[in-house]
Amino acid sequence: MARNNSGPRQYRSALREEQASATRRRVLEAAGRCFAANGFTATTLAAIAGEAGVSVETVQSHGPKKRLLLAALETATAGAEGGRSILEVPAAQAVLAQERARDALLGLASFAAELNGRIGRLWQALAAAAQGDADIAAAHAGLQERIRADLLKVARLLQQRGGLRADMSEESVAATLFVLTSPYQHELLVVQAGWSEEGYLAWLEQMLIETVLAP
Repeated sequence: MARNNSGPRQYRSALREEQASATRRRVLEAAGRCFAANGFTATTLAAIAGEAGVSVETVQSHGPKKRLLLAALETATAGAEGGRSILEVPAAQAVLAQERARDALLGLASFAAELNGRIGRLWQALAAAAQGDADIAAAHAGLQERIRADLLKVARLLQQRGGLRADMSEESVAATLFVLTSPYQHELLVVQAGWSEEGYLAWLEQMLIETVLAP
């Protein structure tokens, strides 16, 4: 009777997939740190390889530099590549679960402040690279559209909770959230103006409450 060796083969295949996934995560995390620190143009595949502790050939196998930039940002933001909604992140789910609009807005401020503090420089690297590359520009525009769509969902949920200004439509609320929680605001206030992260969070909380919530 022939022996069934599918078990060991499946185990080895699963192990290889796990190792490949771990290597990709390491490469993307290293790429994110390099792009955030040095920008897109100045970052080389060799620098990413050195940061990740792998060969340049390994980095090359994970895609061209522009793809690594986008994948690094997606992974750092939403925990996965491929356009995963930021609203699927557990911290965002906790915000959406708040029963009062005020609590949800304060939760959104904390979520956005933590996220912008963590990925703000990487986002700036993407925005700068978009100025000189059509593919990156399209990816940057696509990311912003996804954020707008997510924040429109948030605005609708907030409207359902009640307590928002009566003179603002869902679209106006979403646009306000988009502007205030943008990483560009973090760049202006924390990186350029020298505010502390705590000061930025306090400002964001105040602005969200004062501009969106009914008096």
